[in-house]
Amino acid sequence: MHIRRRHFDEPPEINLIPLIDVLLVIIIFLAVSTTFSVERSIEVSLPQAQTQGDLPESLELTITTDGQFALQGRLLADNSQQTLIASLRSTPDITEQTILIIRADASATHQSVVNAMQAARAAGLGKISFAARTPD
Repeated sequence: MHIRRRHFDEPPEINLIPLIDVLLVIIIFLAVSTTFSVERSIEVSLPQAQTQGDLPESLELTITTDGQFALQGRLLADNSQQTLIASLRSTPDITEQTILIIRADASATHQSVVNAMQAARAAGLGKISFAARTPD
């Protein structure tokens, strides 16, 4: 038996399509598995923003550093949420369109601002805006 080798006229080729597919899968895996969270400590001095001016049909609630409330410039008897709700409900001409502007001191606690927001919701005010000073 005589075995002959075949002679190919074409040189062998490297097929690049599977290589490209594997590289794309690796790139997609790296993009999905990479986290982009940046953890750092930022010192914040709030509030400061650009404002549009006075709003129509608005109530002004001021919160001091120690958590005292003043509605329309009048200091409330105590800083409880029930007192604030009663004061908001007794204010004349309150509608659903009335906007409560909260002017909280930059050093006021977050809890006092949240209490003011909850009191506004309980009093039937659905629109709340926060006042801030403009940057110098």
